[in-house]
Amino acid sequence: MSTAIEDAFVGVRFGEETNLTLCSTGGKIYHRGARVVVDLDSGPAYGRVEQSPMAVFKPCQKSSAVQISRPASDQDTQSYDRKLANENTAKAYCREQARELELDMKISKVDFALDGKQATIYFTAEERVDFRQLVKDVTRRFSTRIKMVQLGSRDEAKLLGGIGICGQTLCCSTWMTEFKPISIQMAKRQSLSLNPSKISGQCGRLLCCLAYENDQYPPPPRNRKKAERQPNV
Repeated sequence: MSTAIEDAFVGVRFGEETNLTLCSTGGKIYHRGARVVVDLDSGPAYGRVEQSPMAVFKPCQKSSAVQISRPASDQDTQSYDRKLANENTAKAYCREQARELELDMKISKVDFALDGKQATIYFTAEERVDFRQLVKDVTRRFSTRIKMVQLGSRDEAKLLGGIGICGQTLCCSTWMTEFKPISIQMAKRQSLSLNPSKISGQCGRLLCCLAYENDQYPPPPRNRKKAERQPNV
């Protein structure tokens, strides 16, 4: 297994509280803090190099790395500022239209591509929502292609980011790559308070960090009362 650290790969962050994305530099060297434009499936994206170089451990990582298109220009920076402004406007517009259409959904975020040709609307909903009219309204208002993505509560927290009860940036939005099953038994094993406000995250689900030290605690007896009544031999 290769553990080489190569100048051909860097870690790029596309938002203030998003995971690093492994990107290929095409042989060029980008220093930490450099602004770059990367072609993603959703269109060109404006990002910042946070780790340079970045360790590459497996061949599959190299093959899945995203290609950096070019260093960001002043024009790209201006486009990024317009993108942020459009996202705020579009989010407010989408929420207003959803209320008028009486759609039982919550608009979490609107993400525009750097060139403005495509936008992704992220939302949460308890049931299936007919958002076809909403898509038509937003397409007409912003003259762009619209993609709708429904999220679960944990995925929404990962997308939006924030500060956890520990005072640190949410793990899910900065470094976690997958969600593992969390149970109330983990809190009991660690003798933690079972108050929901103490062991729940911003997503309203049990804290992911309950699993971090769970293996360090012995499992409780299957039948505590039976164990206590059994006489010593």
